[in-house]
Amino acid sequence: MIDELMKMLQNSGQESVINNPDVPNEHNEGVLASAESSIMDTIKSMIANGQAGDVAKLADSSNPAAQQLQSGFVQNIMDKFGIKGDAANNIASTLIPQVLSKLGQGGQGFDFNSISSVLSKSGLDKDGDGDVDLSDIKKMIGF
Repeated sequence: MIDELMKMLQNSGQESVINNPDVPNEHNEGVLASAESSIMDTIKSMIANGQAGDVAKLADSSNPAAQQLQSGFVQNIMDKFGIKGDAANNIASTLIPQVLSKLGQGGQGFDFNSISSVLSKSGLDKDGDGDVDLSDIKKMIGF
């Protein structure tokens, strides 16, 4: 699953990252890995907060969660790789929506539903009711 996401990022990031003179070649993979991490962390957080049904809405770039994901990614690549603000915003505004759109369409056999399913089954569903919500968090911390 993660490998498929990285393939999507590499395909979508060809122009916005790999061929971008604002991204030093030695940081190409790191920028793409940061995008992957940003996407997965956002999805995990949404599931953990009982918003698994809203994960598919990330494909809508006007969605607040999608905007927050993009903003976090911008800050991350500025901090980690020294990419200037305008360049980081251009990368994020191109790369993140492209990948989220492909995920929303189920591109390359990979979609939000499969991500949510895998993450829900990866140990976050502590009470075994098929979703990840506050009761699961309580069980994780011993309440």
